Amino acid sequence: MLSVNVPRSRTAFYIFLALILVFNIGVIALFDLETSRFTRLATVFAFCVYYSVNKKILNIWTVSALTLLFIRDIFFQFYEQGWGYKFYLIFGTLFYLTVVFERLPKFSELKFKPGVVLVTSLLVALNTYTLYIIMNMQMVTYTFHDNLEPILFYIYGAAMMVLGVQAILYNNKYNSNRSLLYIFFAFGFIFSDIAALFAYYFEFDLFYFFDRFFFIVATGLLVKYGLNFESVKEEYFQYEMIDKKL
Repeated sequence: MLSVNVPRSRTAFYIFLALILVFNIGVIALFDLETSRFTRLATVFAFCVYYSVNKKILNIWTVSALTLLFIRDIFFQFYEQGWGYKFYLIFGTLFYLTVVFERLPKFSELKFKPGVVLVTSLLVALNTYTLYIIMNMQMVTYTFHDNLEPILFYIYGAAMMVLGVQAILYNNKYNSNRSLLYIFFAFGFIFSDIAALFAYYFEFDLFYFFDRFFFIVATGLLVKYGLNFESVKEEYFQYEMIDKKL
């Protein structure tokens, strides 16, 4: 019975994800920015409900991450207001750090390899350069309401980089289904934020579609990560097998 329910649950999840994707893409194509933002907020709420209905064991990290994501998107509705922009960055940073802290205990077991150090260094350099270019563009500088906002912006970017580096190191060490899921949703959120920056500040409207695609897939994978508690034991056994072979 369990073996039958698992494929059904998986199919239901992918159908749910596909419907949300199609709906959001349609809203972006047909409606204005305000409607698109509210639809994203409703989408996060839908994922929260899906997790609540389907969870077997409460994962406090997943609940915290989804709650922070939902609160961040509430303030996203007021992105052009000084207070809305500040709280968007604050709760966005807290969301990234929550995801980082969830895997923090694994860092004590990580070993650094030259290839991984090179990739992570390139990632940090690329993100730093992107932030530098954006911060020095006149069109972006004028959106800041006070001196606190650029600081929050850099902290937000730093939290994003930390998540990316951690995801690479974690997957490189364990190379498990769970670590792969983690790196997919981590970089999904990162790519979503980068696409959103280009769409909003550089007026590349096509990037709104990339932003929403990455955001929905990443949120869906985060929910799947939180629901799939069996993968914790699976990861342990996979790591033990790999470690013994090495």
